[in-house]
Amino acid sequence: MTPAAAICFARRRPAAATHCIDTRALPRAAAHALADALPFLQCGEESAVHAFGRRLAGAAGSAEQAALGAIAADEQRHADWLEALTAALPAPAAAPDAASMAGFFRRLLTRDPALHFARIAALDLAVCAILRPLAAPRGALAAAPEVVAGLAAIRRDEARHVRVARHCAGTLGFEPARQRAVDLATRTELAGLLAPVHASLAALGFGGFDNPRARHAG
Repeated sequence: MTPAAAICFARRRPAAATHCIDTRALPRAAAHALADALPFLQCGEESAVHAFGRRLAGAAGSAEQAALGAIAADEQRHADWLEALTAALPAPAAAPDAASMAGFFRRLLTRDPALHFARIAALDLAVCAILRPLAAPRGALAAAPEVVAGLAAIRRDEARHVRVARHCAGTLGFEPARQRAVDLATRTELAGLLAPVHASLAALGFGGFDNPRARHAG
């Protein structure tokens, strides 16, 4: 199967060696729903690596560099694990639109560091909302504990990213009301990108960003 990263970016560093993730106990419907949704998440992680890495290269202060470096390293690790999971699932029914996905993540970049951290916080909050039902111990993927544990670990990282990024944005003067506006704009745009796999995500328990819990998933 072509890795989702290749859909978004022509060049990618070689993936780290990893063991095969056991998905054999997943019900057929759940396996196919996850296979359909996963390229969108994987493409997002890979895009985030590039977006945060480019911002890291231009970071002005050591604190900003440290925060962005840690987030970028997490996103790369997530991308590698999701690629291994993809290899253990059926072929997806559809691939993400490369231009739309890459464009979404490129728009995270800005010369304003406070706004950039606010956008990171908003994006990772949205990712937490998506992963909450997928990582639920009694959710649709519960038959594959290794899958649930891996997704739960990613969600914990993303929740930490939300806290770190919000703190950095606040330290730079970004007000809570502006953060809420960025959160809403990010959820709205991301919902459009995820429209092709809405049914698959719903089958896995994700009810959409209109759910109040999705607004406080970090």
